[in-house]
Amino acid sequence: MTDLDKEIQRIEQGNAWDESDEVVEVEVKKPLDKVIPIRLSADKWEALRKEASELGIGPTTLARMWLLERLRQRTKAGV
Repeated sequence: MTDLDKEIQRIEQGNAWDESDEVVEVEVKKPLDKVIPIRLSADKWEALRKEASELGIGPTTLARMWLLERLRQRTKAGV
């Protein structure tokens, strides 16, 4: 029996936690449930993709960030 098999057996018997295990809190974000299709020209898509790449994120993430930023600005302005 391998070490992995022993560990799986231990967990299946209800011994998944040790006294020395550390409790870690994880923040779970609200799932995104709406998708909006946006049409861009090839050159605008490439510009978005390039800027996102420079920031180390995906182009759809950057587009979502910009959209939410604009909505926050309008909310703050009372529009």
